[in-house]
Amino acid sequence: MQPAVLFNKELTGNWQKISDEMKKIKWRVRFIEATPGTPGDITFPKPNITFVCFSHEQWDHINSENEKIIVVGNLMDRIQKSKQRHAKVILLMNLDSSNIQMLYEIQARLLLECITIDVLPFHNPQEAITLFDIIVTGLFPDNQPSIAQRLNMEQKSNINDPTSLASTNKWVHLITQITGGSKKLRLHDCYVLQEGLHSIYNIATATLPQLLDCSLDRDTAQDVIKFFEADYVID
Repeated sequence: MQPAVLFNKELTGNWQKISDEMKKIKWRVRFIEATPGTPGDITFPKPNITFVCFSHEQWDHINSENEKIIVVGNLMDRIQKSKQRHAKVILLMNLDSSNIQMLYEIQARLLLECITIDVLPFHNPQEAITLFDIIVTGLFPDNQPSIAQRLNMEQKSNINDPTSLASTNKWVHLITQITGGSKKLRLHDCYVLQEGLHSIYNIATATLPQLLDCSLDRDTAQDVIKFFEADYVID
């Protein structure tokens, strides 16, 4: 399922282009007004993460120190309100090549006021979408590759006792899907993999010598490697 996004309707310019890009890739964009309940600018409700947006255009026209204090003060207020409502807050900064210094100056001013926040700079709407996609994929289990979902399931299950394999149908079913060839892994292979590597994560990242050390034959070991490599191919 594509992620749902709450988008501040007051955002214009490049921000509006970002919403257009989101809609092109079928993200479910809903335009809202900023309120005390939704203080962020771009919010993903499911993982409870919000982005506070700041553009170089808001900084370029500033001519005095007093103006900088006011602008940064307003930014701090928005960040603090967002932190009260959301599990994760990120400062999303639209930069161009001529104002990189703005990034460092704003970060320094926030730190002086003991405001800590992750800063995510971008230069164009496509780059912003790529960054969103990376974060969303990591935070939405339903959007992760199938192998990542299985790794998460295995980690939560914490199945690390080889003696319980015979009665743990979930583990046996999972491990027997890992061969890409016509011959499924034998129950014995399940035992030796579990005993030697202890978790699906270790199996997924194992090298050929490591798999051979688990007493697998070369063909089976290569099938295991091919399975995980194929799962990570990006079209």
